[in-house]
Amino acid sequence: MTLTQARALYAGVLHADHDPQRDRQALEALARWMMRFSPVVSCVCDEHSDCLFLDITGCQRVFGSTENIVARASRSLGRLGIAAQIAVAPTPGSAWALAFAGKNGAIVEVDQLEAALAPLPTEALRIGDELAGTLRHLGLCTIGQVMRLPRQVLPARFGPLLLERIDQALGRIAEPLTAIKYQEKIQAQMDFDGAVGSLEAIWLVFKDLIGQVIEQLAKRGEGARQLEVELLRAYAPSVKKTILLSRPSLDPVNMFNLFRCALEELELPFRKRFPSMANDEIRMTNDESMTNFRNSNDETTSSKSLSFRHSSFEFRASPRRVFRIQEDGFCGLRITVPLSQKLTDEQVALLEHESYAGQAELDRLIERLRVRLGNAAIVQAELVESYVPEESWEDTETGGRGDAGTKTKTRELSPSSLSASPCLRVSASSTRPLHLLPRPLEIRVIVTPSDDAEGTPAAFTQDGISRRVVHWVGPERIAGRWWNGHDKTRDYFDVADPDGNRFWLFRVLQTHKWYLHGSFE
Repeated sequence: MTLTQARALYAGVLHADHDPQRDRQALEALARWMMRFSPVVSCVCDEHSDCLFLDITGCQRVFGSTENIVARASRSLGRLGIAAQIAVAPTPGSAWALAFAGKNGAIVEVDQLEAALAPLPTEALRIGDELAGTLRHLGLCTIGQVMRLPRQVLPARFGPLLLERIDQALGRIAEPLTAIKYQEKIQAQMDFDGAVGSLEAIWLVFKDLIGQVIEQLAKRGEGARQLEVELLRAYAPSVKKTILLSRPSLDPVNMFNLFRCALEELELPFRKRFPSMANDEIRMTNDESMTNFRNSNDETTSSKSLSFRHSSFEFRASPRRVFRIQEDGFCGLRITVPLSQKLTDEQVALLEHESYAGQAELDRLIERLRVRLGNAAIVQAELVESYVPEESWEDTETGGRGDAGTKTKTRELSPSSLSASPCLRVSASSTRPLHLLPRPLEIRVIVTPSDDAEGTPAAFTQDGISRRVVHWVGPERIAGRWWNGHDKTRDYFDVADPDGNRFWLFRVLQTHKWYLHGSFE
């Protein structure tokens, strides 16, 4: 049925657009996850089938038996919420046929193969719906009925595919599997001899490690889209920083600058980890071999002395208690690339160098803002079909639609404050304003004529600021979304004040309340 028919039956139906490319990527990701059961995993995504083939020859020695492999795979997929049919057979074609026919958990040996395939429907041969329909029209509903026909008449009457699939299922024709390549994780790590608390030293280590990472990426012809930098500690949780890149990159200078931005707010306060020692003082002697522990009343005793060790030290606060405290600093640095993409050659047109350079600078600005403000601070929006303005866009990364649920309000009504507030920028060719407020703000409006509830706006006030309307265009009526319970109708007006500022106001027809929704440029 169509989406309109489905919504007529149930207004809250959940739906998603079909995306074959994303389906294939998801299936390939699952195939890599299934490599824990076999080193040879083949991902097949075509018009006949979407499935995974695992060559488990010799894997019985690891798991104990074939039954254990099937049981573990079934439990693991169930925990992931994936409903799968699993079958084991001597050939890929026969295993697919058993799984397609619903023989979940079936294990067939070579001598049982022909008898196991005979009662299965002809669709299990991967011959397509059209050919299977032709066979069913002739009364050939099972594979056994087809196999009893003379072999020489099958290609002439039904084409070469039917006989080829039968021979592949029975093992007469080899059907090699194209296994996905195992890719090692792109990673570089360095462990320090002792605790390092100097950012300059960490920067030098990062430069060395990022060179190793770029070398691994260059061998694959890929560029990094995401970096995970982990500063390791001996006796405390490691500090993790995520760096997102706007495009596949092999630029070590840009990555180093982003790493420095990520460490701007890094702090290693000793007393925050041990608040009970806030009044104590620990200091190193010149030779860094002995350390004195002094309490708040400056009384130093021999029982409170301690010796310095590489990444930790110990001291005695009392004759009966011995503490081990981690020294401020890190014991290692690890860089991982969880996301990378193929590099593509770009050719800049003769007169587009400035535009290309501007786009590259914008990408770097977005990268720096994400590092400093957080990954969710900068999102890319795209327009979607919707008459309701706040629902006419969605986040291309998360798929979230609209921003009407945010609680941010703008206190001052001015073009600068509207521009600085969290807003949505839409295409300049649209009849909508360039800036929409996160939520429409209720305002007071004087209409003309004053006794007409559906009059045109003459002036409006918000947060104590009054503006006279010298020009207006409208109304543009937008009806409510009755199918999800929002039946309020809006009348929008494009108004201008004496200073030339344009604002987008609307009136709710049912309540006669006015709201400010955005501003024009």
